[in-house]
Amino acid sequence: MLRFPFYNHHNPILMKKQFILLLLPVAILFAACQDTSTSETPAMTEPTTTVIDTTTTGQFAINTEASVIEWAGSKATGSGHGGTIKLQSGELSVFKGNINGGKMVLDMNSITVTDLEGQDKADLEGHLKDSDFFEVGKFPIGGFEFGSTMPLEGDASGAKHVAAGSLLLKGIAKPIRIPFNMRIADGKVTVETPEFSIIRTEWGLQYKSGVIGTVKDELISDQIKLKIKLETTVTGQ
Repeated sequence: MLRFPFYNHHNPILMKKQFILLLLPVAILFAACQDTSTSETPAMTEPTTTVIDTTTTGQFAINTEASVIEWAGSKATGSGHGGTIKLQSGELSVFKGNINGGKMVLDMNSITVTDLEGQDKADLEGHLKDSDFFEVGKFPIGGFEFGSTMPLEGDASGAKHVAAGSLLLKGIAKPIRIPFNMRIADGKVTVETPEFSIIRTEWGLQYKSGVIGTVKDELISDQIKLKIKLETTVTGQ
């Protein structure tokens, strides 16, 4: 079982609206490992609107086949790469349209690059999994545990809610806030985030970062862009 130092497992904060998510993967980065692409960082899809059935109550298992985390990273020169990461498992607890607990477990070995093919794709995926980045042999899982959610008004992304919790990557747990929209209808919860960013160095990902004095032409942005879509199935009422 994942344990997060920023989450109270014995007295979880009652969430005001619903949440999602991530994590990251994590997900991640990089362009940096590959110099073969000069394309723009891949665009991400738009989130859904908010619809909530306030009568919905139950334990919801995250459908790992229908859920996805997208990542995108870039170099200082503007070129970038993107991909996905899979969830290993996850669940949400919902009471009358409000989430009052939940977690996601991320399969870090599933990090995939979607904008390259052949050897370039294999090389970058291998690099993301080694000690320069996620070191998946030592840290095979990541995670996100939900601590609270609240309404979000006037956000430029169009998100109507924000979730607060703890993101675990490379054995490091840090608090994080994630904007999202959600739907609760027909016995299923769907959560989608707009594109948001995390600072990778906070989780020990310092390869070609400005914090270690990397020259500008080789610099990889410290920001990893993420976007999450979760779908659930009812596991109890």
